[in-house]
Amino acid sequence: MQKILDNLYRQAERIISSDTLVSKLIDTVFLKLGEASESFYKIQDNIIALTRMLRAWVKGDYKNISTASIIAVVAALLYFINPLDIIPDFIPIIGQLDDIFVLSYLIKTLNKEIERFMAWEEEQASH
Repeated sequence: MQKILDNLYRQAERIISSDTLVSKLIDTVFLKLGEASESFYKIQDNIIALTRMLRAWVKGDYKNISTASIIAVVAALLYFINPLDIIPDFIPIIGQLDDIFVLSYLIKTLNKEIERFMAWEEEQASH
């Protein structure tokens, strides 16, 4: 498991330095959410908020989050889109449980960050 996490973090560090790679990742996340939206219904809004936060951070518009937290977001999203993770996605029902667990854990860990970002978004929209 540690080897998988280390690999995801290395990939995440590479991805955050490229607008193109971040956009590709976000597009893939939305495609997977669209295919499996029922399974991820309870956390879908937070996943979408994480992608918006990532995009705003990469653009330089939002800076109120650490690089380490952004790398964790990217690593979790990479795990989510990888069909051959610890429990392969092609295994009915349980194949998505690990994805839900990883994303739920990230959301719980970054809950204050997500709330702060969403408040920032609302403030930006009112200007």
